Amino acid sequence: MSIDPDDVGPLLEEVSSFAKARIGGAVTRPEEPLPIAELENLTREALELGMLPTGGEAGFGLWESCDQPHDMEFNIGVLRHVARANVGVAFAWHRQALARCLERSLGAAPAGDDLFGTILAPTGHYGLARNSLARWLAGSEQGGDEFHLLADWLDRRTHVTSFVAPESWKFLLWPVWHEGDVLWQRVSRDNVWVRELRFQHGFDEVCAYQILNASGEGQTWQVGGGVSRQLYARILKLDMLGLLAIGSGGMARGLELAREYASIRKQGGKRIDRHPAVQRMLSDVEQACRNADLALHACAQPVDELDLGLVAASRANIHEMLCMAANQVVQVHGGIGYMRDAGAEKLLRDMNMLKLQTGGTREIGAFLAGWFGDYE
Repeated sequence: MSIDPDDVGPLLEEVSSFAKARIGGAVTRPEEPLPIAELENLTREALELGMLPTGGEAGFGLWESCDQPHDMEFNIGVLRHVARANVGVAFAWHRQALARCLERSLGAAPAGDDLFGTILAPTGHYGLARNSLARWLAGSEQGGDEFHLLADWLDRRTHVTSFVAPESWKFLLWPVWHEGDVLWQRVSRDNVWVRELRFQHGFDEVCAYQILNASGEGQTWQVGGGVSRQLYARILKLDMLGLLAIGSGGMARGLELAREYASIRKQGGKRIDRHPAVQRMLSDVEQACRNADLALHACAQPVDELDLGLVAASRANIHEMLCMAANQVVQVHGGIGYMRDAGAEKLLRDMNMLKLQTGGTREIGAFLAGWFGDYE
């Protein structure tokens, strides 16, 4: 089901209004993490508005339609507006929506309720499996060593997997390796070893966890061969795009914070936005925002027509720029930028956390070498 192109603008205006009024109103104090009860209330409202997919029939929620350019424009826009109000909320909703849509693709009945019933962990225990994952996704001929690496990367029995999720998650959906193919497994929180890692670097609205499924038990779905590769590539593209959209929305707010402060703070008898050094900092933030917008605009096309290498390369470059820009937002504020109640340091921590998701950005170079055939 696709959104009518004429409805995209009005729908995004509704999302923007909701994000500003409800999410923004709930997070006016950056130094105070959003309580889980309030996050659940906001999620319930978003579900009622149709912003997020439910366990029922498909609608027009986040990531439910991805086959037309205007569908992707809508999905990207939703995450940008929500992230502009709060990055952590946007991340939680992104992974929740993607998990629900993956369940539908697998023909899996939804588990739990719609309030964070199932959360997605889209990668293995560390990085992006060097170039082996990309080569498998591209359908390249592989040897035993590469299969062994993928089997180790997706080994949930002996390797601890780290992920970030709202405290009330009940099920986790992740890829596992079986006889040369990727299967999708859903495990219950009650049946696996889980360690809570509270007070992670960023994403104060959610919590970091480590999980180990020593028994290997869980519901498993196999889609087979080329379809398996296509589905996994689709999920990776959507996840990376979502992270880019969230980063873009968060930095749009960061630019607002920096401009507002620079327009009222004075040094040497004049506003600091009149000083060349501050103007350079503001320009750095502006450039990062514009480059992120350009990358997202280029990716607003049917997801199956998007090249995974293009999306991964954009993520590697843009997230580095967003982290640098977030640091400049802190610097514009001077010493006060390091105080939690100013909001700038939280933005920097959130950008750093975004950069670490989906295998992080450090290994994307090896992934691209495998994807484009430059692995020799």
